[in-house]
Amino acid sequence: MPQGSIYYAVGRLSMLEKTVLDGARLERLLQAKDMEQALRVVSEVGWREDLQFEQAAGEHMLQACTLVRELTTNQALVDAFLVRYDIANLKILLKARALQQEPAALSACGVFAPDVLRHAVNEHRYNALGTVLKTALDALEKHLAVDMNPMDIDVHLDRAHYAYAFDKLGSKGGTAVKYFRDKVDLTNYAMALRAMHQNKPLAFIKPLLIPGGRVAPAAWEKDYVRPEKLPLRMNHLGAAIYASAVAAHLNPQKLAAFERDADNHLLGLFTPYRRTISREERLIGHLLMREREAAAVRLILSGKENGFAEETIRERLRALYG
Repeated sequence: MPQGSIYYAVGRLSMLEKTVLDGARLERLLQAKDMEQALRVVSEVGWREDLQFEQAAGEHMLQACTLVRELTTNQALVDAFLVRYDIANLKILLKARALQQEPAALSACGVFAPDVLRHAVNEHRYNALGTVLKTALDALEKHLAVDMNPMDIDVHLDRAHYAYAFDKLGSKGGTAVKYFRDKVDLTNYAMALRAMHQNKPLAFIKPLLIPGGRVAPAAWEKDYVRPEKLPLRMNHLGAAIYASAVAAHLNPQKLAAFERDADNHLLGLFTPYRRTISREERLIGHLLMREREAAAVRLILSGKENGFAEETIRERLRALYG
């Protein structure tokens, strides 16, 4: 439940962030000679040593999501960022139902309890999820009744994700609205490039495009048939993103680097709030920081476990927060 003092919330976060995975700890983690030494490093930032690292990462994120939900003074803002876990859970549940399999483990980080989502999917009834998600899921159910395509589940739920976020934020969401608008544009560009490099027709990309960004789906469709224009759609996000977009346009091997740069751009929107004491964006920055931290640890430990070279791991790492 939201509480009343952002100053109290920031005070709590400031104490907890003394154990953040900073550059020095990240470097020690990268250079750890074996898994045992790497696990000792992550234990310094609050990770449990008695769990497998994937389980520990999930536990780490659950603690962060629970804390932000507890401290927020603006539940709608936090819900806009936490709903991505519900979307991931719904994808798992719907695909498992279609395949008549038991679903994989669900995250408890979202807006809705996993049992609520499980019951909704089993019963094909989504009233408990609110108007935006119910509308999207009802439409998806009708579609799946005719054609069970896993990609359709992803497409419908990705659109529902952003529709829910924009609905929660309203027209005065400030940095948070920019975050989601930029994310839509970056996601649409990456999808368009991936399709372009695979020589897919326009009909392939049209249903994948997500509305809500600064660039409308119709504009992406127009430029997809004149692909030399596509990178110009990234110009409004700054010189660094534009340069990365051009590189990925010219060379499909650079697409992963573009997606890394896109993630860094999005996190950077909340960097100015890193030291603020009176803005709710400080909590969102903390949440994104913990997500980035978990992703970095997963990548490094998985890389070490599978014998990847240090440089291979480094080039895939996203920037840390602050």
